[in-house]
Amino acid sequence: MHFTREQRDAWAAETRNGPFNLWLRHRTTGPDGALDLDLMRQVAQEYGIDADRYAHLNPGQQRMNVGNRLRRAVPAEVYGSRRTRPNEIEPAVCEQTGSSPGVRWAFMQSAGVVELLQMQAAAIEELRRRKVVRTSNAPLGDYAEHLFACAFGWTLSPNSGAGHDAVCGAGTRYQIKARRLRDNIPGERQLGVLRGLPDGSFDHLAAILFDADFSVRRAAVIPHAVVAGRASRTSHVNGWRFRLDDAVWTLPGVRDVTGDVRAAAAMYMGETSIASNDESV
Repeated sequence: MHFTREQRDAWAAETRNGPFNLWLRHRTTGPDGALDLDLMRQVAQEYGIDADRYAHLNPGQQRMNVGNRLRRAVPAEVYGSRRTRPNEIEPAVCEQTGSSPGVRWAFMQSAGVVELLQMQAAAIEELRRRKVVRTSNAPLGDYAEHLFACAFGWTLSPNSGAGHDAVCGAGTRYQIKARRLRDNIPGERQLGVLRGLPDGSFDHLAAILFDADFSVRRAAVIPHAVVAGRASRTSHVNGWRFRLDDAVWTLPGVRDVTGDVRAAAAMYMGETSIASNDESV
């Protein structure tokens, strides 16, 4: 099913950032800014919902299904206020004074992860317009690594010096790449430089295409042999280039993992899915 940009914007305003999701996001977000499953179970228990029935799902899918049931169980007057925990003080939206940069813009403390990424992207675009910076680099790679690790339980490598970014329980090595599509032109599909491709330093390439608002457009896990067969060597960067065109998803051995990665991202988007319910488990 395809949704227009207008439909996505309306959904973001009315659902993703609506009173219920803002309330639930505050109740279930841990100190690190990520979904805390223990907090989510506590909220579910308050309203007679057994969250453990979804424990076999990944965190994003657990959040989606429990959120759908909570939406029906929680009275509207409960989440009509932004004050979500006992004795919680609503963060101020105005600029704060003081020496600590962490509290200069207090509204950032209550913003979701994706909202922070969107703010950073907007700031970088404005700096480009003023010719202060020349690129639109963003922490997209780290975010992509985090989503894959959440979706599949991979262990992230301490650094990418070994030629791979993550390892699964079976020992399979993954190099992770991502691109954010702003203008939907062919050049945007070219992933970052792959180094040491003939050395076989990774078994699969895991890649995500993000839309401009950091929502997941498509994601795939691609065998090394497929990557090696389609990548082109670029001498001036001493590496290989790979274009993540739509045709890649049709190649033998390529796994479409868009749904899994979107589910992992849902914990940051505050999503309950545009059309889903807990019976879909």
